[in-house]
Amino acid sequence: MGAVTVNSNAPSGFDQPANIRTDCYVLLASLLAKQPSEELRDILQKMQWDEAIPGDLDQALTALRQAAHDYSLAAMKEEFDRLFVGLGCGEAIPYASWYREKMIQGLPLVPLRSDLISLGIVRQTDNHEPEDHAAALCEVMAMISREGSGSNIATQAGFFQQHIAPWMGIFFQDLQSARSAAFYRAVGLFGSRFLAFEAGPLKCNLSLAPNRTDKKRRRKL
Repeated sequence: MGAVTVNSNAPSGFDQPANIRTDCYVLLASLLAKQPSEELRDILQKMQWDEAIPGDLDQALTALRQAAHDYSLAAMKEEFDRLFVGLGCGEAIPYASWYREKMIQGLPLVPLRSDLISLGIVRQTDNHEPEDHAAALCEVMAMISREGSGSNIATQAGFFQQHIAPWMGIFFQDLQSARSAAFYRAVGLFGSRFLAFEAGPLKCNLSLAPNRTDKKRRRKL
């Protein structure tokens, strides 16, 4: 993780360090796309940034770094399979179409594919996952938030609001409470805190699952 720089496209009041944003998206994409590698585990154990970051996100990154020390690579890989592969379908389903329509490869893919074309992003021929996979969306945000990408803050905010804000926060909440989650509980916390970190300055409305305690209380009333 390199030195932090300020995004020159940012409007007044937008003070998020651009490289931290890109690094976090890359990290999430790597953790959600496939089984963790020894290289990724090593990165997680040593990751740090050159400048201070908000307390809530810093705590989540500290928890993720500690989890990378606590769990072996074999345990992380086994957990990934239980959560995201399973027998035909894992315990966690990281697709926008599933969270928005309860089906795989649904209507959310239509505007997403149109926006990807507008951004000049082409799907890799050897990748068989739908474009609305959480890892793929984080990878897109990493690309367009990178310094020199040519995508301004308005473009980034538009993509975030349309394709990430309506569902990914709920997915990360679900990941934290998944039965098979151990190491990935820390990933879910990191994802939740990071999306909240993004949503404020981007002026986006992040959808979250209703508080379970509040739901129980409403049923009693």
